[in-house]
Amino acid sequence: MATLHLRNVPDELDALLTQDAAARGMSKNRRAVELLRRGLGVDQVERAALVAAIRRDRKKVDVDIAALIRDGRPDDA
Repeated sequence: MATLHLRNVPDELDALLTQDAAARGMSKNRRAVELLRRGLGVDQVERAALVAAIRRDRKKVDVDIAALIRDGRPDDA
């Protein structure tokens, strides 16, 4: 894996990155990489592959919800 060094980061960005990473329980480096991936659109490729896998693996459910509710309702005696 390549090494990335960030220099000349404005203090306010460094503070926000530090705070955000701490809130998520991860290192600043890991959070910076996640933000770069999102910014460059790399995570969209992975997300699209995940959605495609879910669609491929899911089972179709075709149920009449109103009938289920009607059949499950106790008698109004």
